[in-house]
Amino acid sequence: MISEKIKQLLKRPMLIVMIFFLPLIGTVISSSFLAKVQSDSKIPVALVDQDHSNMSKQVMDRLQKTTEIQFLSLNEEQARKQLAKNKIDSIFMFPNGFQEEVEAGNYQGVIDLLTLPSSVATEAVREVVASEVTRLTTNVKAANEVRFLYKVYHIQAGPDLWKEAYHYTDNQWKPRPLMTIDYEEQGTKKRTKQGSVQMTGYVPLWGFFTLLICCITSDWMIKERRHLFKRMKTMQKGLYGYIRGVSAAYAVLYVLQACISFALFKWLYGVESYGVLLYMCIYVVVCVALSTWFASESQRVGSYYMISVVMVTGLSIIGGSFFPVGELSATIEKISQWLPQHLLLYQHALPLTLIWKEIAVSIACICLCAFKIVWNVRSIK
Repeated sequence: MISEKIKQLLKRPMLIVMIFFLPLIGTVISSSFLAKVQSDSKIPVALVDQDHSNMSKQVMDRLQKTTEIQFLSLNEEQARKQLAKNKIDSIFMFPNGFQEEVEAGNYQGVIDLLTLPSSVATEAVREVVASEVTRLTTNVKAANEVRFLYKVYHIQAGPDLWKEAYHYTDNQWKPRPLMTIDYEEQGTKKRTKQGSVQMTGYVPLWGFFTLLICCITSDWMIKERRHLFKRMKTMQKGLYGYIRGVSAAYAVLYVLQACISFALFKWLYGVESYGVLLYMCIYVVVCVALSTWFASESQRVGSYYMISVVMVTGLSIIGGSFFPVGELSATIEKISQWLPQHLLLYQHALPLTLIWKEIAVSIACICLCAFKIVWNVRSIK
């Protein structure tokens, strides 16, 4: 029954396009658009390197990796023109002799700042730049102290002592996890990190488009209710078996779509954890159950489409598919943890024994939807 229904569905080109291609196309376009909007919304700040030393280059490279502020590397003439046109917020200049000042332990007044009265992020950027300069001066002082102590205690030092001490101190600035677990497995020592990292935006966006397409493709429940369901009403097992078979066939196609989407995301965005694939597969099964239930509650296809769009959009907003709902309300954030979209928000690196909540909620949701579908089908006259 299921295999025959899958073959029938695969013979419908429009349905194949909707299931396998539309969610992927919508996800890629939307994520690219949101990434561009996010990039354009960053405050632009110019960095001018007049020293052209290793330390000035190091500070600029680190600042340009900052995600909250858009640091631009320009020459002085370009930066002044951009500031005059109000296209950048401020200019931070590394003057000649910057590295010599830092190596001497000076950190105040080593960078020149040019702003306008309309500058809004000067203080915030100043703190970021000052932290990087402080990092350099601390590294230099630590390396000088090590070299001094070696001389005091007449310890023979290698030619790279100062560099080694500098790099060792610099590595102490790199954050480490609050908790790690060391364990041995078959004689090999490994280190794992405990915790979860919030998933990047493309997977939750994929969840929105997938649920929307699930609702659209579940219109068979409404279209076949008037004629086919009434004829099959005389054989209850036949009707229920038919609904289970069609729903299972759609679930298989959507699971296959989830696998293809994961492979594409892995290629485009570098997804590493296969736990994401597990959650995507669970999510699509829940989506099929929800959309079939929604369709069983509706009488007309047109109104069902409109209600589905509104409902899917609302669930996705509350579920956090578009932005972190914790910024809106703590209550909404607690509610979102019980919605299917929560499956896609975190990349869990945990075994199945520790994700019982998500699986239990998903199974309960599927069972409730199945019960309500049976109840609605029985009421068909």
